[in-house]
Amino acid sequence: MEHLALIWGFVIGVSLVGCSSYHTGKLSSPLQAKAAIVGAGIKGDAHLYEEYEGRIRIKLKLEGTPDSKLTPGLHAVHIHETGNCESFSAAKGHYDGNIDPQVNPEANVSPELGNHPYHLGDLPNLSVDEKRNGSLYTITSRVTLSPGLNCLLDKDGSAIIIHELADQYLPDPPTKDAPGGPRIACGVIVNE
Repeated sequence: MEHLALIWGFVIGVSLVGCSSYHTGKLSSPLQAKAAIVGAGIKGDAHLYEEYEGRIRIKLKLEGTPDSKLTPGLHAVHIHETGNCESFSAAKGHYDGNIDPQVNPEANVSPELGNHPYHLGDLPNLSVDEKRNGSLYTITSRVTLSPGLNCLLDKDGSAIIIHELADQYLPDPPTKDAPGGPRIACGVIVNE
């Protein structure tokens, strides 16, 4: 019996020593990116931070003029698949990563509405006050700034799109406006 207690004491001691060097996922060099967001009467910026592996903090602030479409209330915010804001449609559909069919052939990477609100780039709604100032602070584990299949800084980049309406978060939405409707502002995500 005494040997059993000694063995368990040894196992617990080794386990605790192992826990003291447990990898927390903190990156030795945190990664940062930003996006200057613009639209008709709308300006602002987004800052993205990856301090821990697979976890991005996003801080977004916007201001709109009285005649802008950044009206008081909720507005959909999405990361879109292409870093191009020359026309808002150039940003293409909602970001869904760079899925390698060899790694995950079953993945749904449809940029259309069939995978909504489960696209990697689907984010919470932005809240805009009566003065047409909006802010969003969120954390997502769906995308990264570090190299990999879900990296926003891939060869064609990514963009943040602000929509005129709120996202209703409906799977396979019945109308094209359910995920936020028309695009009213855009910003290309770049290294900071």
